[in-house]
Amino acid sequence: MKRLVLFLSLVFLIQSCKSSYSKTELLKENKALKERIKKLETADTVNQEAAFELKKMNVVYRGVANPIYISKPNAVSFEATAPGLKKIDSLGNYNLNPGTGKTVDIAIKSKLKNGDSLTEIKSLRIKDISAPIGTINGIGCGRDCELKMTKNKLMKESSISVKVEDFIFDWSFQVRHFKLKINDTEIIQVNGSILDAEKLNVLEKLKINDSVKIFDIRWSIIGSKSTYSLKAPSPILIRIVEDN
Repeated sequence: MKRLVLFLSLVFLIQSCKSSYSKTELLKENKALKERIKKLETADTVNQEAAFELKKMNVVYRGVANPIYISKPNAVSFEATAPGLKKIDSLGNYNLNPGTGKTVDIAIKSKLKNGDSLTEIKSLRIKDISAPIGTINGIGCGRDCELKMTKNKLMKESSISVKVEDFIFDWSFQVRHFKLKINDTEIIQVNGSILDAEKLNVLEKLKINDSVKIFDIRWSIIGSKSTYSLKAPSPILIRIVEDN
């Protein structure tokens, strides 16, 4: 752009030297030249700033509706398309539910203020949701470890939930039901996520060094309408210890 402005200025200077125009005519021509340069600079700026924004997102998870915000600065209008992409409102909010493959391409076709049309592609990486870990009162370490709990602590309406490592969204998970096994013998199914009072009679039988296994945890993502089959969380292994 600077070279173009310098070239136009040089042309104007040469023409001024050769011309017998009056001062008024020269000023008029100078004004026209400045307007032309300003127009070129504006057009160049619009094209430079037209890159779309895909905020806080370079990874999407398979099988769930991933919230995405897309905007196009200096664009009169734009349209975003991709497999599984659904427009939520006119403010730039979308949901993307990717299918198979390792990546998904979002195509953004826009019309700029200077009349140009522009098509851009944003490629996002698709990840499967990692196998979750079962937790009790927010604590869980997977199938390879054993939690130490007293009987009294376990019986105080312990809450069962899940956690997913390396998950970028601040989503909440809900446990629908789970199974409880005591000393590898008795199995009880519990609806909901709480060890409620109806099950306390069974827990009353627990003795020091008894084992409790919470497994077959069925869960869902709160607010998600996806039918994607979420992976089963690792069980929660508990060893009953005496009160300090």
